[in-house]
Amino acid sequence: MGEVTFEIHESIAPLKEIWNDFDALANIRIADGKMPKIDYTFYQTYRWNEFVERYNSPKAAVRLGLKHIEYILAKQDGKPVAIMPLMVSSGKVEMTSWRTSGVNNVVSPWHGIDGKKEVFIALADFIRARYKGKKLRLFDMPTDTDFTRALAALPGASYSERGSYHIPLCEFENFDAYYASLNKKLRHNIQTRSNHFKHGDLTCELKVFTRHSAPSAEYWRKIWKLFFMRKNVWRKREITALRKLVCTWEVRKECSGGLKMESFKELDETVLFSFEINGEPAAFAFLYLHDGYILVPKLAIDTEQRAHAPGILMLKEIMKWCYERGVKDFDLCRGEEPYKQQMGAVNEPVCRVVVKA
Repeated sequence: MGEVTFEIHESIAPLKEIWNDFDALANIRIADGKMPKIDYTFYQTYRWNEFVERYNSPKAAVRLGLKHIEYILAKQDGKPVAIMPLMVSSGKVEMTSWRTSGVNNVVSPWHGIDGKKEVFIALADFIRARYKGKKLRLFDMPTDTDFTRALAALPGASYSERGSYHIPLCEFENFDAYYASLNKKLRHNIQTRSNHFKHGDLTCELKVFTRHSAPSAEYWRKIWKLFFMRKNVWRKREITALRKLVCTWEVRKECSGGLKMESFKELDETVLFSFEINGEPAAFAFLYLHDGYILVPKLAIDTEQRAHAPGILMLKEIMKWCYERGVKDFDLCRGEEPYKQQMGAVNEPVCRVVVKA
């Protein structure tokens, strides 16, 4: 299999050339159908990981030395094969992006290549040995890779899967073909709800924001309030005065430097869709658009507007937008919410592996 060696880097900068070469090769293999997109998403690119390092560097826990990022570079016969970015703290080791919602993976364009399987097995063993005494929590990974199988085979490993849904837009010639593929009852529901805006006192509008045309601070507060209030419903919490106070604190925290807000300020890949009813946000989708693929880590509706189906109406309009721009795939990420399958999404599960090293 050749000699497998490892280097540890405490900064992403020395890896820039290697990482960008990985990105370019991965794009070629994905375009040629030789590697599934789930194995190398936006979260594996240098651009994203460089942002993540910059975002985490000023955090108190990092400045105080309570946690830090390490990059493990795996080589085979002296040639780079994989990079593993990890957040290391006193008791646990995690991938740097897993809390963002999406697919995490070791960074490598060599998934599924003969002769590389042994590298991923060696990498899993190296990680277990290096972080002995810590808990390895590696979440939201593709289920069918050599690296995932190597992790799951580690002594004492706990493996589980969770549904993750994406809409393969490239399988339909255009928006009309995609829309016609949806359930007849759903299309009738969409038409009925749309008529409420055509013939009643209600108005609706889909707004699109990028970092070059950003919403106001007040608008962002409305967006995140909608999300955190909806989160309470997901978790079946009673909306008490205390819960509303917590929601206000969560909104303030996100608006004053949360990862999504900071990525929106810095990355051209960020897009915010907001479906307004009578001028107020009733649903939103925060997403990353990269090389024709969309990743949606945040989407929520105003439950008080549920009767008007703002989420489904918004997604219909977003799909039109996607087809106009040649988007190939729309990843709604982990979670079993019914609307995903209703909108034609298919399940491509992600997994988590926990190991007490």
